[in-house]
Amino acid sequence: MTISQIIHSLLTSDSELVNLVGYTPKNKRISAMIPNDREDYPYIVFETFSYEAGEVDTYRCDIRIVSKNVVEMEKIAKRVIDLLHFRAKDKPFSVNNTAIYHAKHIGGGVLYVDDLNVYEQLLIFHVKVKEMI
Repeated sequence: MTISQIIHSLLTSDSELVNLVGYTPKNKRISAMIPNDREDYPYIVFETFSYEAGEVDTYRCDIRIVSKNVVEMEKIAKRVIDLLHFRAKDKPFSVNNTAIYHAKHIGGGVLYVDDLNVYEQLLIFHVKVKEMI
């Protein structure tokens, strides 16, 4: 399973996030790289980049939340951070036979796009994974 599939599975399996975004398998408001429908708000688009390969692989994951409503965007962002930012008490867990050892929110930002009248929030994470054999 690829890191993009793992992130997609993790995001779409959380009922709270799915409800906040209004995701369904038909509208696909959570997707990798390119939004399914650029005018169907809110939506989440994410990209992953290999950062370090080894026994445990490290990736950078950029998650972009796009919404017409800033409060809605902030609620979605908080839920994504709750899912992907490990705290001290958090333990590794697996998604489809891949262990997620650690994930950390390392930055991002918010901007308003005048032309589209939408808000965009970028959340950047480092994610460490190991495929279980």
